[in-house]
Amino acid sequence: MWLDLVTYLLHHHGHEDKLPWYRGKEWSYLRGGLTTLDRDYGLINNIHHDIGTHVIHHLVPQIPNYHLVEATEAAKPVLGKYYREPDKSGPLPLHLLGILAKSIKEDHFVSDEGDVVHYEADPNLYGQIKVTAE
Repeated sequence: MWLDLVTYLLHHHGHEDKLPWYRGKEWSYLRGGLTTLDRDYGLINNIHHDIGTHVIHHLVPQIPNYHLVEATEAAKPVLGKYYREPDKSGPLPLHLLGILAKSIKEDHFVSDEGDVVHYEADPNLYGQIKVTAE
């Protein structure tokens, strides 16, 4: 379950910028890597080989896990606006629960049309809420 959560939150989900998905001629290895996200997992970063340094891992997967933090720091000035600084965690990554909840409410599907798409919310997913007067 933990690995599913980490994987879900690293790829496009729950970011306020609504990161795009690229398909067809719009997709490239670089664009794909730049639309993943780094996350801060607090103490768990060290246990999971700095899994929160996901952007640099996608851009240069040959970098060994024990150099990902320093490679990320070196890449930030080069990436500029294309690098999204992760929210800082306390010892436990409880801040991710709010991000996960937001994503579950808003990131339901991407359109079948187009080569640059974004997650969209399905307004019918949770059904219609009926308000009745008594």
